[in-house]
Amino acid sequence: MLLEEVFLAALCMSLVPSTLTQEEAAAEPLGLGNITESVVIIEKRGDTPDVIIDTYLRKIFLGNEEVTVSPPDDPHILPKTDAPQIHHVTTVSILQNGNSNEQDIENEEEEEEEIEEEDDTLKGKVPTTATQPSTTAFLDDNFNYFMSRLSAIESAIHRLNVQFFGLDVKVNQMSQSLSKIRTKLADVEDNIATVSELNLRNQRQIGQIEGCFKGRRLLRKCYLIFQHFENYETAQKLCHSRGGNLAMPIDEQEYAALAKYIHDSFYPFNWHIWIGINDLHTEGMYQYENGHRVSFFNWYKDHMIVQPNGKTLENCISVTSIDGKWWDHDCARRMFYVCEY
Repeated sequence: MLLEEVFLAALCMSLVPSTLTQEEAAAEPLGLGNITESVVIIEKRGDTPDVIIDTYLRKIFLGNEEVTVSPPDDPHILPKTDAPQIHHVTTVSILQNGNSNEQDIENEEEEEEEIEEEDDTLKGKVPTTATQPSTTAFLDDNFNYFMSRLSAIESAIHRLNVQFFGLDVKVNQMSQSLSKIRTKLADVEDNIATVSELNLRNQRQIGQIEGCFKGRRLLRKCYLIFQHFENYETAQKLCHSRGGNLAMPIDEQEYAALAKYIHDSFYPFNWHIWIGINDLHTEGMYQYENGHRVSFFNWYKDHMIVQPNGKTLENCISVTSIDGKWWDHDCARRMFYVCEY
């Protein structure tokens, strides 16, 4: 096809010399120059030699008439991309006086090889150019991302500082409240201690009044018998909580009145009653609960038993209700007791 078009062009040039002026006029809009010089340079983006020659022949025979030529399906035509296109300059030599066809064929073959090489080069470069990432844009995106993250972290730290400040204020307020509560608790404790002391005094006064009201008044003292079983130590504590002590007769006259009161309370039965005399501190040295030494004794004696006989095992004194005699007993033994006020 290409050879036929070249031969047709050469034949037309030799047979129609009168159309030279028209041909030059048709070639000037395309920038072809003087056709008699046998060299035509056509600049076309992506056109193959077939398209160039066909366009040229149509211009020669049709004059200045606009002709739309659809591009042929050629594997050498590059797809439309955003990559920069390369302008190919193809030199077409048209011999007016019938130059050799072989030279034309060789030139065309060389041109085709050059175009193929350039196409292969473009095919290798275009994807690389198209897919090459923008390093600057990537760095800018990373920088903007890190700055946004730093700004978010700074905002979070500021919020935490505000919350910590609020917590600090609340803690200070709670500390002040706790201090006030502690002060009030101390005052309450003082008040409770005062009330307890007053209560003890009242109980003692009530016990003294009860002892004198329910018991028996003998001279300057009041005695009251409690008919429930307690050991010596507990009996003393109960008497003290009521404002008194276990009975401590200081002489024989006072003890005679106490013995008669005990006898009258339990007659006709015989019970052992705790009184406030013991030798817990020193064996054989009997003392009252107030620490004074006993000045008289009324121990039980017969032909079989002589009191005291318990030594260190029996250190607390009780009296019998039937005859008022003294016995030493184990202090842990439980029995009735008599208090004095």
